[in-house]
Amino acid sequence: MTAQQAKRGDSEGYRIPLSPRVSVFTVCLLLAGAFWLLHTLSKEYTIRVRVPVIYGNLPGSALMPQDLPDSVDADIKASGFTLMILKMSGNASAVDMDLSRARSVGNGEYALTTNERQHFLQSAIGKDIRVMKIYPDTIFVGFEGKMEKRVRVIPRVTVNCAPGFRLGDSVRVYPEFVMLRGPEPLLAKINAVETESKIFDDVSASIETDLKVVLPEGNAQLSIQPAMVKMNVLVGQYTEGRFTIPLNVINVPSSVDLKTFPDKVDVVFQVPVEDYAAMKPEMFRAVADYRKVQNGTQSLPVEIVRQPAAVRNLKTEPARVDYIIRK
Repeated sequence: MTAQQAKRGDSEGYRIPLSPRVSVFTVCLLLAGAFWLLHTLSKEYTIRVRVPVIYGNLPGSALMPQDLPDSVDADIKASGFTLMILKMSGNASAVDMDLSRARSVGNGEYALTTNERQHFLQSAIGKDIRVMKIYPDTIFVGFEGKMEKRVRVIPRVTVNCAPGFRLGDSVRVYPEFVMLRGPEPLLAKINAVETESKIFDDVSASIETDLKVVLPEGNAQLSIQPAMVKMNVLVGQYTEGRFTIPLNVINVPSSVDLKTFPDKVDVVFQVPVEDYAAMKPEMFRAVADYRKVQNGTQSLPVEIVRQPAAVRNLKTEPARVDYIIRK
């Protein structure tokens, strides 16, 4: 072994011995720190904490105000141990503020004294903690009265029928009107509400389903009764029908002779397959009204004044007829 290796080995194996005095001093220092901490935590301190609040017992004819604070501050007094545990455990439980205890201060405003709820706050933060004061000491409440308004329900529904099928009627909901309840300023802006949006594709049968009524955005204070409506959509298989029928001229003075060209029209319509065999030309009546004669016009509109209830998408060919007047 060389002298250099021997020197390195001596250096790596060498440890500075710890003096007994240093060990005793370190232990004493730690003990002193522990006793100091225990002494400090045993003392009482006053601190301010934030406590969440909830509101209950709202009068039945009133709405919950939107500007109420969601928390209060409180000065609390307790030992350092207790406060440290409170800090480590997280937020205190919510304190219930009883709105029925609010007293009127005039002009439709009410005052709720928070310090009257100290015992509830005491329960929320712990029995070993004393509540000294709550801020703010008063919460002012302006209750808003509820009004009612009857509005129409508009279905936001699209029905796409399968080939050969048609809607038997327009999409309707029942009831057609619902009652809104809430602050009058909000109700004044709403004249109708809509249902949830739905699309039905390739429909070949009638539909019956419930739809939720949706409030316009930003109107969470309103309530709807009923909140659901029923939608009934009649869907059936339809076929096309066509009849040629006479055109009747009406409201012609006795001194006037009016003749139309042509004097017959075709009625073209759609009807459920099961009702087609019952259709007859005499179930339809087409007229041209003399009172609709206007200077400069040489034709009159054809109007259908009678048709079977089952018929849909009815039209006439032609839609207008020429005429001559002989007096």
